[in-house]
Amino acid sequence: ERISYREHMTDSLDPNILQQVQMMLRRDLKLGADAVLPEDMPFFGGDVDLDSLDMLLLVTSIERQFGVRISNQAVGKEAFQTVATLTRFVQAHAAQTTPAASPAQETNWLSRLPHGEAFRFVSRVIEVRPGQSAKGAWTLTGNEAFFGGHFPGNPIVPGVLIAEALAQISGLAGADSDQRGGKLVHVDVRFEQPAIPPVEIELNAKITASLGALQTCDVWAQVGPTIVARGLITLHRGDGGAK
Repeated sequence: ERISYREHMTDSLDPNILQQVQMMLRRDLKLGADAVLPEDMPFFGGDVDLDSLDMLLLVTSIERQFGVRISNQAVGKEAFQTVATLTRFVQAHAAQTTPAASPAQETNWLSRLPHGEAFRFVSRVIEVRPGQSAKGAWTLTGNEAFFGGHFPGNPIVPGVLIAEALAQISGLAGADSDQRGGKLVHVDVRFEQPAIPPVEIELNAKITASLGALQTCDVWAQVGPTIVARGLITLHRGDGGAK
């Protein structure tokens, strides 16, 4: 059931939530630790003028930190007016939960990738929950051509290709059986352990926020129980594939 933001808006601000929101704004908007963010500071037309990517990054952080699901764009716009309105939105919706969706029906998900076989870094798709998540695997034998230069005698799976593989599985998380991938617009992936061939890398993507055509995924790659890379990938849903 959709809940009206105005019906749940309170007059007072929780100082703890306010402080967390202000810290989040300083971090995600790169304003600096000493930036002054008064409660009535507007998000549009003032010193801070949010664009779509800024809002998407903030939505992702809010959903991660507070467990708040911002799925209705009208509510999102109403909440993102000032520091105070955003804080009140978090207060009003922090206890809400979203029911899980049922697994996707069988389909040839690899055919949904717009890439040719030579630039496809998903060997098999394990599971897709359209609009929610996707899991796949990239299997490498060690005989792939790029290992000849990365690094001779001591091959390591290139991090940039792991990031591309995560972008491709992210495209499947947001696609249905009639859609093809999405354009890659933002990557923030850190690499924690090397992946050494022969190896099978499990690829995971979970959609955490959507705003218009933009969609952000939590992504991680692992070898067995070991995480080798994790981060965020943002795609623009539309014609074309990941760059």
